[in-house]
Amino acid sequence: MPASVDFVVVHGSPPWRNSSATPQVRLERKIPFAGGMCHRDLGALECWRVLATRNRSLRRAQGKCRRGRKEAGIARSMPPGAGWWGAIGGGSMAQHGIGGEPLITPEQRQALGLDEETSIRLLAKSSRAITLDCSRPGSTPFPWDRDLVLNADVRAFPIADLLYMIHAATKSGFLFFENGDHEKTVYLHRGEVVFATSNQVVDRLGECLLRSGVISLEQHREAKRLYRPPAHFGKVLVERGFLTPQEIWNGVKSQVEEIVRTLFSYGAGTVLFWEGEVRPDNVMRLSLPTRRLIAEGLRRRDELLKLLAWLEDPRVEIARVEGAGADLNGTERAVFGAVRANTLFGDLCRSVELDPLSVTRTVHHLRLIGALRISEPDASQPTDADLRQGDSEAVRSAVMTHIKLLSELAAPIVAVEGPEGLRLRLERVIKEGARRFPELLSGLEIGRGGTLDPEAVIERALRFPGDREREVSLAFGELVSYLEFELVNHPGIDDPEQFLEGIESLRNTI
Repeated sequence: MPASVDFVVVHGSPPWRNSSATPQVRLERKIPFAGGMCHRDLGALECWRVLATRNRSLRRAQGKCRRGRKEAGIARSMPPGAGWWGAIGGGSMAQHGIGGEPLITPEQRQALGLDEETSIRLLAKSSRAITLDCSRPGSTPFPWDRDLVLNADVRAFPIADLLYMIHAATKSGFLFFENGDHEKTVYLHRGEVVFATSNQVVDRLGECLLRSGVISLEQHREAKRLYRPPAHFGKVLVERGFLTPQEIWNGVKSQVEEIVRTLFSYGAGTVLFWEGEVRPDNVMRLSLPTRRLIAEGLRRRDELLKLLAWLEDPRVEIARVEGAGADLNGTERAVFGAVRANTLFGDLCRSVELDPLSVTRTVHHLRLIGALRISEPDASQPTDADLRQGDSEAVRSAVMTHIKLLSELAAPIVAVEGPEGLRLRLERVIKEGARRFPELLSGLEIGRGGTLDPEAVIERALRFPGDREREVSLAFGELVSYLEFELVNHPGIDDPEQFLEGIESLRNTI
């Protein structure tokens, strides 16, 4: 940092409330006062913070400057997206590293496809790789005072697994998800969700209230007509008498939960996680159980898959309502614009070059707000019974295979030590597993020798609302893994590999 810089004032949201914000940096005209220097542009500032100083006494300027809030002054604002290190010594950290050296050359910028409006900031580096934040005006701001500790591809590491890991480790931090033009963030405190944001129109408060039936389509349109940023949309709903403040509070909680649940329907994208307490830039700080949101999100994904299967029926045709797309933008506008008379779903996905699940979610929302019409075969959308017809036998077969394998694995253990000990141990394992799979395992009775009643399990599995085969495989797969572990490590069984080889063909079927 150049020696001429005494301190830097950050203009933007208070850092102690929102560490994720990329605040605007101003080089203020400095004036002397006791113990150091003070900036003069106090009237324009909402808040400030001393970031760098050569003199400890200058940090006290933060408090003393409050008395000069009404002073007038002149400041030079950095352009949007320039980064919080902007203007230090005439060089922005968005474009330069420590000491003023460029992070990348103009040739490298061109090769990476970065225009002049894209600012660059170093997020993390090692001896073999570097991670850069390439932001444009309006991009989701990243934390500037926290460490980036995780960078994962959702194709290999599903978001549900990553959130489970963060929750189990009781980590606090800021999770960022990106897939195309979709950006979503989740704030966590000790592993629990406290807030979430999204840049998608479909995730806005009004749209969430409309989907849940809290407001009508007419009320939604009226509120949108009266809404003027930067006011809160909920305030318009209260002023018009459509909702009470308590209903708005409940609506915001539901909106945050909905944003988190939508994450699990993405099969591709990138997840970044910064560890450390990061507070959202709002007056709300919720406390939502992460484990419940993950379970609900996976069920919502399964419902979306059912809707996708229906939309892919060649008898289903999609048509747009002319004049209904004036207020749309982003993905919604692209999908709406690609729809022609009697468009098939597959053609629509190819036209907008988006994955089917993303298009399904968008079509569902556009239909809800009256922007799209969908012709339904047989005059009605298929019921749950229609959608599940034909897979009951597959579920039954999966249950029977797992229970048979459990019996085969338990047999040599029972032969060595008797049935009661294994039954008690399996009860403990099932009780623990019921926390993750309550519909299948909660209260499940274990017979002598670790046997299970297949009909009781099949009945539970057929009532499960989501992907039933997957849930059976996950829940009872844990029991299989436990018994395999017991068999291999049991002191009374001399050659466990012999038993495992004998049931290898059965093990390969699950």
